[in-house]
Amino acid sequence: MDDLPNGGKVVIVDDCFQEILPLINILNKNAIPVIYYSGRANELPIKPLHGIRLFFLDLRFSTNTDTKTIVSNACNILQTILGENNGPYLLIIWSSTGTDYKEELEKALGDKLYRPEFVLCLSKADYFEIKDSEVYSVIGDIEKILDEADVENIDSIMEKITERVIANEDENEKVFISSSIDKLQQELYDGLKNAGLLSLFILWENTIRNSAHKVVNEIFTQIPESIPTDKKLPAMAYYLAKNRLEKQFETVEGKDKLHAALMELNELYTYFYSEDVINISVDGFLPLNIQKNTDLVPSQAKFNAWKMISPTYKKDTPGNIYEDQNKVFEFFNLVKDYSDEKKYGEAAQRLKEDGRIMYIGVNINGECETAQNKYPVIRVIPGILIPCEVYSEYENSGVLKAINKAGDYIFNEFDPIEYNGVEYYLLFNINQSTFLRKEVIEKIEVYFTLHRKYYLKLRQALVTDFSKQGLDLYGAH
Repeated sequence: MDDLPNGGKVVIVDDCFQEILPLINILNKNAIPVIYYSGRANELPIKPLHGIRLFFLDLRFSTNTDTKTIVSNACNILQTILGENNGPYLLIIWSSTGTDYKEELEKALGDKLYRPEFVLCLSKADYFEIKDSEVYSVIGDIEKILDEADVENIDSIMEKITERVIANEDENEKVFISSSIDKLQQELYDGLKNAGLLSLFILWENTIRNSAHKVVNEIFTQIPESIPTDKKLPAMAYYLAKNRLEKQFETVEGKDKLHAALMELNELYTYFYSEDVINISVDGFLPLNIQKNTDLVPSQAKFNAWKMISPTYKKDTPGNIYEDQNKVFEFFNLVKDYSDEKKYGEAAQRLKEDGRIMYIGVNINGECETAQNKYPVIRVIPGILIPCEVYSEYENSGVLKAINKAGDYIFNEFDPIEYNGVEYYLLFNINQSTFLRKEVIEKIEVYFTLHRKYYLKLRQALVTDFSKQGLDLYGAH
């Protein structure tokens, strides 16, 4: 059951714990942890869970068979537990109702953000048999004993005993058919198979989690045996932080060392999960029905942001994007009237006064010189974050050229990114490369950092332009 979620992402909701034991047994044998709720409102989570991929739900929590009531209750439970940001999941109706309410429930969930990708019905009637409750035979024995003892008011006494002993007790007891366990497990297999690509993404999530465990274990085993057990984890943190910070290790605070250890762990993790993901077998998910309706494809700028940027933990990290309150960036040949000094000045002033444009600088220092703390300054390239719509507005009004018509020194090779809900072009003027002292950098706000691949691409563009333009040009700035 490799395609069952292995990270505590399975939920079971049923008011009869005895009737979920077969499910728990199957899942536990496959090392799949489970989150259980009885369905009572006061026992549901205070905050919605996230990333649940498999949800078993009983539909009958009372004798009420009204469709509207049952469906409404199911929706309330799903909304409370999953919220609106859970993501895709498989809903398995685990109930004595069979498929009776499936169509109505799917219709009710159709426009909800917590709707499942696929609904499977497993009828408890296929796995449980009815057995007369032993409680009633005991009640009969009590009545017989009282009768033989000539006790008065037997009927009144028995009425009270019955009321006390079998309150809320069904006349019939459901017992799991032990021989049906294989059938139940096969139904779960088939359900996941019918869920299609959901199973593939669950498998990927499992692989990522397993890889995280693997990298921690592998590094831990590299700690020398001579180090006492209670010192191994501090030694592991030291090894990771030292490896990343190099000569800076002795100059930074403890929290920066721990952040550095985590970032180093992050890079090592890439090796393990990349290797494991490549080994995932995808043959069972073919042929693939690719979604070709572009209206349903998420924002490309958002995808670009996920690939290109992330928060930073340290002010002097290469690739950091800083706020530039001095608005150093010059549009130069991006402005249509660049050759006319007066018109260029007017256009540049208009652009600098537009509050929608964010002026920035990027840390383009080398990784080694940063790690070794060689210099008191950091090389920075001025740039801008200009909303795509704003750029189009200036282009259409004749102020700016098409973005692909910029001069060589305007770096425009990054695709648009989404930042704070706005789609931006990320532009840099390589010609304006300069330096800032580290104490100045410490006082400047960091918006985010470019991932290493993109930072290196920008750095390479600087090297290329430097070799073309020559030292004199850069010395003038």
